[in-house]
Amino acid sequence: MTEVLSNSNNNNNDLDDRNIAATDLKAAEDKIQSLCVSHAATFVAVERRGAALTASLKNLLAALEDATPKVEEAKECLEMDSHGGSASASKSTSESTSSETNGDKNRNSLAALAEKHRMRRRTLLQHSSLLELLEMPSLMDACVRGHLYEEGLSIASFANTLERQHIGGSNDAKNNDAPNKTNPIVANVVREVRKREVDLRRHLLHRLRSDVTMPQCLEVVTALRRLNGVELERSSRESANGMNNIDLEKIHEAMEWRLQVNFLEARDVWLEGNTMTSGSSLGMASQHSRKLGKRMVSSGNSEQLLDNIDGYRTRCFEIATQFLAIFRSSSTGSYTSTSTKSDKASQLLSMWTTRRIDTFLNQQLALKYLPLISDTATLRDALESTTFFATSMGRIGADFSPLLPAYFIPRLVSIVTSHWSNGLSALQDTLKVCRDAGVASPLYNSREVISHIGTEEEGDVVGAGTGVIGNKTPSPPRQLLSLPPLARLVNTFLNGLNELRRCLLASAFPELRLFFQESFVVKVKAILVENERAVLKPGFLKSKGEEAGKLRSIAVEMKDEFDNCVKPYLSIALEVAFGDFENLSSNETIPTESDSPDEGDIEEEKDEEKETEESVEQVDEVNEGDEQERLLQSKDSADGAPEEIAEEPVVEAETETEIDSLIDME
Repeated sequence: MTEVLSNSNNNNNDLDDRNIAATDLKAAEDKIQSLCVSHAATFVAVERRGAALTASLKNLLAALEDATPKVEEAKECLEMDSHGGSASASKSTSESTSSETNGDKNRNSLAALAEKHRMRRRTLLQHSSLLELLEMPSLMDACVRGHLYEEGLSIASFANTLERQHIGGSNDAKNNDAPNKTNPIVANVVREVRKREVDLRRHLLHRLRSDVTMPQCLEVVTALRRLNGVELERSSRESANGMNNIDLEKIHEAMEWRLQVNFLEARDVWLEGNTMTSGSSLGMASQHSRKLGKRMVSSGNSEQLLDNIDGYRTRCFEIATQFLAIFRSSSTGSYTSTSTKSDKASQLLSMWTTRRIDTFLNQQLALKYLPLISDTATLRDALESTTFFATSMGRIGADFSPLLPAYFIPRLVSIVTSHWSNGLSALQDTLKVCRDAGVASPLYNSREVISHIGTEEEGDVVGAGTGVIGNKTPSPPRQLLSLPPLARLVNTFLNGLNELRRCLLASAFPELRLFFQESFVVKVKAILVENERAVLKPGFLKSKGEEAGKLRSIAVEMKDEFDNCVKPYLSIALEVAFGDFENLSSNETIPTESDSPDEGDIEEEKDEEKETEESVEQVDEVNEGDEQERLLQSKDSADGAPEEIAEEPVVEAETETEIDSLIDME
């Protein structure tokens, strides 16, 4: 019983333990489920990472499989490098593989890679030198802009050295075994330096176009010659390499000739620039003077004109002197004979001076300077300055003095004849005004003419009453005092002779004599004849009033006085001014007061004038009141006219002897 109870107790205990264990198991399962639920995201992440790791391992295996041939190839390359070239030679003889495959293997060999590595290390060590090499074009550009010509030429010469050492075409290229290699970097640097050489030449020539002194000019020409030497060195190397069969002597001669031409062209630009500036300023000043009603060339403008001529002379002579000093002195020791090179330089200089002189005479002197001159004093100064210019150029064999009269004589004739033409215009206007107004008082002087005033030297001048021709300009006839228009005409004629005296050119005498005979005298006679016909026209007495008869008598008297007195006197004065006493006949004299009409003739003329006035009064008796008023108005206008027309003219003679005025009116 006891055993039964104990067995039952044991069974109960086992049952309780199983229940407890089942309960604990269920609780553990519940706990595990709760933990799985709470850590579900972790499980998912672990799963994903596992999948990614699996894919990476597969890729790694694939990469290893792909790298296996390369490892084998590297192993073979290492074996080839260790065993030397025998293995490659045996392989090439045993197998007929492609050349491309062998080339790739050789390039990827350890020796080739080591050589590349060494080359890169050497390049890194020469980094500063290579940087300077690449900066050569920009450095030369800076030298050109900074006027550092010596440094720029040194860079250009160094570019030739680089081209000779590192670019194909060296002397070793003649050997068939020597490879002809070209470094593209060095070739590019040399090409850029060549472009800067062109800029350097253009900059040097541009400097010659400015105002440079002799040392500066010599410095520029020396730099240009060195630049030509750089080009000649390159040409000589090409000729030595057999690239071009050229004659270096001819190339050097052509370069020197081109340098001389460029020098003269550049200096021409400087010369023409200064000439245009001075010419424009002179033209503006002359226009301003004409606007103010002054003479065409005043004293200030005259000095400016002379300064322009002198400046042109100075610049031309300076250019010629610089050319001779630089190019003729450098001919000694040249590859050609001294005489040949000097002759070529002289020929070029002669062509340049001929062109400059032609430009000065035809464009400057004839078109700009001479048309602005209106008096012979300025013309004489311009002639002296131009003559000095011509004689100065004679020191270099370019004296153009014989060409000057062809330009100055026409201007001298124009100035002198302008005074004579003004006298003709004044005579014609005076006669026309008096004729239209019917006033005769401005045309005559009713006061007594004094026969002699002062004393005159015998044998030097023509006495007023003697009519003897001497070696000086004769005094004007005193009887011209009675005819003021003719006196003014004589005044203007003598003014023209005074202008001629200030600039006496013998080559102008024939033209002046021809103008006097065929133009001046003919026009004066035509004016007097026209005036006489106008006053003798029928109906003139009725239309012009009481002084119409006096106008007729004065017209006849002026015509006779010109033929008998004025014309001979002007002819003698002209020949005396020319100094041509041989053309003066010994019996040719000037009419004096003794040749004038006597008192009886004057009384007869007065009686005729009175009869004419009485006839006019009878014809106009019907409209006496209106006619008298008209005559009074015309007379009032005539009273004012003589003050403007019949001013007292001063006759200027060629000598310094002062003569009395021909007209003495109150």
